[in-house]
Amino acid sequence: MEYSYLDSDQKIMDAVAVFSGKDRIAVDFEGEFNLHIYGEHLCLIQIFDGSEFYIIDPRSAGVTDKGLSAFFSTPVKKLWFDCQSDASLVYKAYGLTITGICDVRVLAETLGFHGNLKALESEYLGIENNLNKKKNQQANWLKRPIPDEQIAYALEDVAHLMELEDVLASLVHERNLDKQAASAMKRATAVKKPLPGWTRIGGWKRMTPVQRIYARHIFIARDRIAKRFNVPAARVMDKHLIPDLSTNVPLSKDRLVPRLQGVPDRFRAFVIPAVWDAIVKGNEEVRSSH
Repeated sequence: MEYSYLDSDQKIMDAVAVFSGKDRIAVDFEGEFNLHIYGEHLCLIQIFDGSEFYIIDPRSAGVTDKGLSAFFSTPVKKLWFDCQSDASLVYKAYGLTITGICDVRVLAETLGFHGNLKALESEYLGIENNLNKKKNQQANWLKRPIPDEQIAYALEDVAHLMELEDVLASLVHERNLDKQAASAMKRATAVKKPLPGWTRIGGWKRMTPVQRIYARHIFIARDRIAKRFNVPAARVMDKHLIPDLSTNVPLSKDRLVPRLQGVPDRFRAFVIPAVWDAIVKGNEEVRSSH
């Protein structure tokens, strides 16, 4: 599959000039989400303009916020499938918003379809894709050069979005669902302030206010260690330990230590005092809130 590789601001701006003459482009991202290193990182932007494929490499030394801003702010309609996490990543990483998004997933859900992109292509276009989805989802998109198999996988995600929009939009109109789709699209593409990471802890919604205090402090302690070592936070301490320690808080450091037996030796000397300090801070905040 041939494509243009955009690894500088100038190349991006030249491509943006081409896109400005188009009715729409199809876009998707590949990112790093605490799988290989610490944090969330935009690794690849794949684009199809109806005739040509493009890859923007945000990891290239020649690509800066200037080039990315030029692309994200171009007013051409940008077809996406499930834009929310991608838009959130761009906002968190660069403080930028993406204009002109049309989320194809919204059209599908308006019609009652709730599957993934490949299932959607199979259902409405009769296209079957044999690329190893799970393998490529877990691939390290930070590595350069990017293997041809990963590039092919990335470009496949934008190859048929225009066809899907045509089919789905037509069905939405036929079934008099235009207003519902427009309302859902507005909600899906609205700029949302990212929620703190600790709110995504398992069981957060069921926690009491006191338990949430401890969970927040322990989450922050683990996150600081992960950032220091530049590793995914889950490698420092299993995520399930946070709600466990927050709902059954150890009363002393001696009682904490056995609860952290599963922490890798590499991190134990840092995790034990950090988590205990987090619990002490939690105790202080709980007392001050009563």
